[in-house]
Amino acid sequence: MAFLDKTDVERGLDSYIINELTDSTDSIVVEAIADAEARVREKISPRYDLDTEFAKISGARDRSLLKHCIALTIYYLYERLNTRVLPEAKVTAWQLAEVWLDDVYKGNINVNLATNDDTTETGWPLRWGSQPKKGNQTY
Repeated sequence: MAFLDKTDVERGLDSYIINELTDSTDSIVVEAIADAEARVREKISPRYDLDTEFAKISGARDRSLLKHCIALTIYYLYERLNTRVLPEAKVTAWQLAEVWLDDVYKGNINVNLATNDDTTETGWPLRWGSQPKKGNQTY
């Protein structure tokens, strides 16, 4: 069982619209779901154990992660067609999902997701730098 399926996507988009966007082909929905999950992995997998999160089913899934995965999936369903027909509300939901993923990665939002072990974490950003450069001072 996948983390997300077509019935979850129907929470954010009516089934007849999904069928119109995909020509009633479920494999297109599966591809959009895979694209959304891949995008989430790209953004937050260095900090969070997404294999554990995506293995969860039904009520055990994190609601915020689920909501944003649905928004990304709907965006990818529309994206395969002419982007001029993309509803503004769906673009806004996609943008909010991207901002949420950035905030989760940066640690600005507290989420209840499984974290990676400190020993296996990769991709943590390193910060190098010093004090701001000072201008010339005349005495």
